[in-house]
Amino acid sequence: MDTVPPLSHSALPALTVDRAHRIMQEHIDCPITVCRLKYQAKTMLVDHDRLIPADRPHFGV
Repeated sequence: MDTVPPLSHSALPALTVDRAHRIMQEHIDCPITVCRLKYQAKTMLVDHDRLIPADRPHFGV
């Protein structure tokens, strides 16, 4: 599948959970330490219990 690389890596003033999911897919190749937008999206998904980081203990739900 040919995809266009993301044009912007700057954080957004507002973000929804659905948009955060899309950003994580669009910025899959971006390092989280460099891409502010991916960091913002990941933080939102973690805060809303939609993503559990590998470094956090968890059990199947």
